[in-house]
Formats: sequence, structure tokens, C-alpha cells
Amino acid sequence: MKHFFIAALLLTFGAGCKPKELSGVALQKQLIKTMGDYLHKTLRPGVQFTIKDVTYYPEKKEKDYICQFHVEMQFNKKDTTGIVAATISNDFKKVFRIQ
Repeated sequence: MKHFFIAALLLTFGAGCKPKELSGVALQKQLIKTMGDYLHKTLRPGVQFTIKDVTYYPEKKEKDYICQFHVEMQFNKKDTTGIVAATISNDFKKVFRIQ
């Protein structure tokens, strides 16, 4: 009985430690947050931007997301709207900008 209790306890901890996969709106918000953090680090100082939306495709084989972000940028009283394409890893730690 003691071994059964320990095995059940370990199984519960193991299942509870598995990271929850995001989907829908929560996934979109996390992708936008990840790209926003990346742009803050890589753009020139003084450039302000707003990410309007994201279109993404989960790539199961490579374990990442292929994304296109619609971004508005302002710099020196000039503004532009464009698309930023990137690949973001499933753990949201690596961003590879394509365009």
C-alpha cells in the first residue's frame, strides 16, 4: 500500500509539472508579447511600435510557430505600417526574424 501511494504521488507531480499548451487567444497574446520583447531589444532607440495582430502556423515537425505580424512603427515624426515575419520556438525563447 505504501508503494502504491508513493507511485500515485509521483504520477500526480509529474502530470502537474507538464507545461500547459496554449491555444487560441492566449497563444496569440503570447506570440505578440514575445515579438514585442524581441523588437524592443533589436530596434534602434527611439523607434516606437505597435503590433496590431498576428497570423501564425504551428510547425509540428520543427516545434515552432511561423508568424506574420502587422506592425505600425513611428520614428522621427514619421510612421509606417508593415509586416514582420518570424519563426518563434514553442517555448517562446527563440525568435528568428525572416522579414
